[in-house]
Amino acid sequence: MGDLFALKDVLFPDAVGMVLDRLVEPDGVVVAEARSAVPELTCPDCATVSRRVHSRYGRRLTEYPVGGRKVVVKLEVRRFFCDTPECGRRTFVEQVEGLTTRYARAGPGVKAL
Repeated sequence: MGDLFALKDVLFPDAVGMVLDRLVEPDGVVVAEARSAVPELTCPDCATVSRRVHSRYGRRLTEYPVGGRKVVVKLEVRRFFCDTPECGRRTFVEQVEGLTTRYARAGPGVKAL
């Protein structure tokens, strides 16, 4: 489907730090498989930088309307450790800026179809 880097910027212009790995089109719905490429994150509670990954899992974001087509995002996210003993949070999940928010199935400003 062409250059994925250029397509990522067209389909998800606000997604900072996201890598588009694959686009497929089963049954007329475009499926975008992506992951974060940010090497480190800060704990949302204590702001300590972490590079230690606890685990990975997949999120399926609600269908986005793009150019009259439905686009589903399958996003691999990582859970990081917070190693600060004083912090009450042991782990936290990365968010892709401009694409995901905590507990949401759709990106900022996107309504489910």
